[in-house]
Amino acid sequence: MRKILFAALACAGLALAAPAFAGDEAAIQALDDQFCAAAAKGDAAAIAAMYAPDATVLPADNSVVTGPAIKTYFAGMTAAVDHVKLTASDVKRLSPEYIREIGTASFMTKGDKPTAVSASYVVVWRKVGGTWKLWTDIFH
Repeated sequence: MRKILFAALACAGLALAAPAFAGDEAAIQALDDQFCAAAAKGDAAAIAAMYAPDATVLPADNSVVTGPAIKTYFAGMTAAVDHVKLTASDVKRLSPEYIREIGTASFMTKGDKPTAVSASYVVVWRKVGGTWKLWTDIFH
């Protein structure tokens, strides 16, 4: 009897939780679009403001970027690329404060011979002060 009651309560809890997470994919894609708009303007400060204070960026060059260096990193990136597009393909709520996103990125390099580049990424978003912020950002 206990097992049945526990199972029923667990299922009811999951059913109640699902509607609160229903808009996660759209919310994350809107943030991705905000990131792309800031990149198009070359606004590294706006990009850096999307990161949590304790965020870590792990770019393809195997470096580890944290704190104020995030703004510097994206200032260099926005100067070197154009037409950044982020597309969330898998968004999963991990808890009320964390979302994991997997997606693809595409952009054009700037210079004499622009090149189209495609990449994949995984991001963990953390809710900070009621706002989703990038907390861990890995791309290659």
